[in-house]
Amino acid sequence: MVKTTRKLMPIQTSTVSEQKRLSLPRSRLVIIYWYCLGHASLPMVFLWHEMDLARRLMSTKVPSLVSRFPLRNLYGSSVNQLSVLLVRVTATGCETVLARIVRLVEEAQGNQAPVQAVADYVASIFAPTVLTLALITFGAWATFNTGVDTQERFFVALMSAISVVVVACPCALGLATPTAVMVGTGVGATNGLLIKGGAVLEAAHSVDTVIFDKTGTITSGRAVLAEKKEFVSHAADAESDPLLVGLPSKVQKEDVALWLASCAETSSEHPLAKAIVNSARGKWGGDVTLSSDGVAVTDFNIVPGRGVECTVSRQGWGSWNVRVGNWIWANFTDESSGVSTQPPPKDAIAAPEAEDMRRRGQVSVFVSVKSKDQESSRIIGVLGIADSINAESRSTVAALKNMGVDVWMCTGDHELTAQAVAGEVGIDNVTASCTPEEKADLVSRLQKRRRAGSNKPGRVAVVGDGINDSVALARADVGIAIGAGTEVAVEAADVVLVRSSLHDVVVALHLSRVVFDRIKLNFGWALAYNIIALPFAAGVFYPWTDWRLPPAFAGLMMAFSSVSVVTSSLLLKTYSKPIINDDGTLDSGGCVAYVVRRICCCLFCSRGQSSASKAYARTPPRHRLASLGIQA
Repeated sequence: MVKTTRKLMPIQTSTVSEQKRLSLPRSRLVIIYWYCLGHASLPMVFLWHEMDLARRLMSTKVPSLVSRFPLRNLYGSSVNQLSVLLVRVTATGCETVLARIVRLVEEAQGNQAPVQAVADYVASIFAPTVLTLALITFGAWATFNTGVDTQERFFVALMSAISVVVVACPCALGLATPTAVMVGTGVGATNGLLIKGGAVLEAAHSVDTVIFDKTGTITSGRAVLAEKKEFVSHAADAESDPLLVGLPSKVQKEDVALWLASCAETSSEHPLAKAIVNSARGKWGGDVTLSSDGVAVTDFNIVPGRGVECTVSRQGWGSWNVRVGNWIWANFTDESSGVSTQPPPKDAIAAPEAEDMRRRGQVSVFVSVKSKDQESSRIIGVLGIADSINAESRSTVAALKNMGVDVWMCTGDHELTAQAVAGEVGIDNVTASCTPEEKADLVSRLQKRRRAGSNKPGRVAVVGDGINDSVALARADVGIAIGAGTEVAVEAADVVLVRSSLHDVVVALHLSRVVFDRIKLNFGWALAYNIIALPFAAGVFYPWTDWRLPPAFAGLMMAFSSVSVVTSSLLLKTYSKPIINDDGTLDSGGCVAYVVRRICCCLFCSRGQSSASKAYARTPPRHRLASLGIQA
């Protein structure tokens, strides 16, 4: 039996005999146990060969690309991203590692928020202190309560000591964090935010930098092919070009680059790939590879951050290695990884056309071919893909800036395209032409940076939706994934935006601040309540009031402190997410939340920190980039 799963839940089964092979789709299909008959590279997000490595990977959430060759084992919960696989199932159910991984997930969900450790530490000091005060109270009443017999004196001293112990029970301190976290995550789910634990809420409240991906995040992800430039059909030797001799009858000479690009992008899930394939479907229908004409597409491969490649062959036409991606990748600069720091020369073929496309905010995609008989490749076309700006991008960026958050954009696209998009949405800090590893390095540098007037390292959140963002999402303090993104990005993130709305990034940070403010208010209330009640329980005011606090009444006061903390946390259910206006201003998310936040600001926020935030906001963007070793 093969159980296909999504989020570890069985949704479909099918039977495979020993004689048959099963062709598995890419991405969202998760197999219990695999025996590889084909070749692929797999991002093993939550699994390695041994459970101790799986446990380590669960804590770090860092994806790693692993190649698997024919007749090698593939392990359950792997997500195939880069090619098509033929596999044979050899084990299912409780015989696999999946059951143990489920237990690891349950353990991770039971972890406490780090702020709970503060409450535990305070309670560990508070409890012995209260016991010491109870002994002092007993001794004071037994010594100084003169004028009564010994039995009465001992009884009064004992009752007063018991009242001290009962009224100062730190139950409210223990309830301050978990109740607020529980209600806060429930409120987040109601508002379309899947928050993976209390630690995420605590980290999100102090985020001071947000890094956005461009494609599918700042932009809508519904890219379309805006224009294409072909260089084969207009060449002087076009009639004798072997690439054009023996073409399928449905392919016109001026569409060769588009057709070959669609053959390479058919198995890709990138938004730009979908734009190319959709344009090809408009010309050739559902069979864009023209397999009905004897065309075979094999050896499909993806290099994240660079492009895709495949081999397109047809009898009588030959076999061609096709690459689609950036200029370096298309020119076969580095056969192993496509990595090179050399930009394309300005007089290179397709360079002027690509520059014009980028100035118009389009993404330029190069298409190149190389036959087995040729030593070098040649670029046969460049495609200009337009991806419209997300309607919520500008207001989201403005709202984050108003909240004191520094906004960056990091993309693998060309700098001209990135700057055009960033300027349209109001982002000042841009890094372009970044590989997935370079995105993660940027996150690390921003985490080490200390903002003006603060000695604490930065807290960084990354917002993305694709495979290229998964490493940065895992490296960030808070990873925020678009719900409509790839499965790898969703699994690597700490917060999932179910509605795929960019405004929910602001809501997530706003909610985390409200919840954390409520936790601090609960702490303050519980400590203040106990400190004020202790003198009454000890009988400090007895000489003036002629009244002592009985143990039964002390128990009632103790219960009231716990109930008040729980009630305070339950009031988070009145939270309504702020309305984000076009200029980035926020309309209040409820009067209760507003009052609590103002109280917490008065109690816990320092004027110096506010001044530091304002000073940093006035720092020119180029100075912020220079502090990280990045040229603007």
